[in-house]
Amino acid sequence: MKHTLLATTALVAMTGAAAAEITISGTARIGMVTTEGAASVASAAAGTTYGTIDAGMATTLNQFGAVATTANQLQTDIFNVTTTAKTFTAATATATDVSELKTMIANAKNALAGISPVAAATTADRIVNEAIANTAAERTQITSDIATMEAILAALDVSASTAAVAKASDTTVGKNRVRIAFAGSGETDGGLTYGFSARADHSNTSTGGTQYISGAFGKISMGDLNGGDEQLVGNLSGVGSSGAGSHQEFGYQSSSHNIGYSVTMSGVSFAATTDLVRGADATQTGSNSAMGIKWSGDMGGATVGIALGQSKIGTKSEDSFSASVSMGGLSIKAISHTNDNGPKVDAVASVAQVFTSGGANWVAAVAKADNLDTDTTGLSISYAMDAMTVTAFTRTESTSGVTDKDYSGVGFTYNMGGATVKAGFVDANDISVMDFGINFSF
Repeated sequence: MKHTLLATTALVAMTGAAAAEITISGTARIGMVTTEGAASVASAAAGTTYGTIDAGMATTLNQFGAVATTANQLQTDIFNVTTTAKTFTAATATATDVSELKTMIANAKNALAGISPVAAATTADRIVNEAIANTAAERTQITSDIATMEAILAALDVSASTAAVAKASDTTVGKNRVRIAFAGSGETDGGLTYGFSARADHSNTSTGGTQYISGAFGKISMGDLNGGDEQLVGNLSGVGSSGAGSHQEFGYQSSSHNIGYSVTMSGVSFAATTDLVRGADATQTGSNSAMGIKWSGDMGGATVGIALGQSKIGTKSEDSFSASVSMGGLSIKAISHTNDNGPKVDAVASVAQVFTSGGANWVAAVAKADNLDTDTTGLSISYAMDAMTVTAFTRTESTSGVTDKDYSGVGFTYNMGGATVKAGFVDANDISVMDFGINFSF
């Protein structure tokens, strides 16, 4: 193997600094990934299942559906043009409820346009419609009423049809990449160590980097960091030259932190991280922290590791656990994640509006959010035999009320000295992925 490492050592002539070293290394890969196309989906006709009308919705809809004083003529805050009241009760909506609500919305829109209601087309009707929408205040109220009815309709009308989806074709794409990594380290006369890491992909464009200073107190890092839980709990072993979709990885919510502290003593490691607000898209309310703790040691000739992690981002929390054992050429790792994605949010009213006739208006000011919790478990096994290593993994995502998603893969690597052949096959929730290539290191 011909392996060249460029290193330079610079003695810095200043008080408190002793020596610094910068190293440059590189990786590259060439290969192909074939992905099976998604199966076709047959069309489905609209069903008859609708949402639930709650008490607030019923009060509002009954106001809109009150009896018209004169047939085929609209009144203020009443969009029923019949002499029979349209009544709604707090229960699962029916096809009739949805149809009548759609008609009242159309009548309200006609009122804004100054034209006849859906059920009539006479000059007298047109004049009445113009009369209930001829001031700015009246038009504002009707506009608000339409928004209210459409919000209720969106909550009730959940019976849309499903269009057919044709089978997607299998695809084969080339995968190639070059990365140049830079690392620097140094030590002060006082015994503090410091350093950085950064990289360039394909060109001289920098993508991420970290800086640190460490001593007897531990290590302080800043930059592009994984959360403290991910640092110590980790991920499963993957397969393929380019990762075959990286389905062996867990979706840590703390993966974009920019400051952290870590320390290791007597086989026990601890890490804590957070994200200092860097812009409008950063989490600015609630918690934004992650931590992990890990013990690693020798037990009967086997290296054993146990790690626990937790993160809190806003109202969401995540608990993680991993256990690993390595002995000879065999390595096994199991990981479990539990996500609490925050409390369920119901559609609620925040502004009380009043009809001209005195009725209450229901307004969906907060969107409904189920925030379903997710549990994820996985296991990977690797066995090294001289230059060859065989790896397999499996991972399952279980979300409340949703069909489980299963991922599994198997692959091998063969080290030729500086160049490594890698191949993997992954079943990504019933979609097959094949990944083959050669990875280089410099």
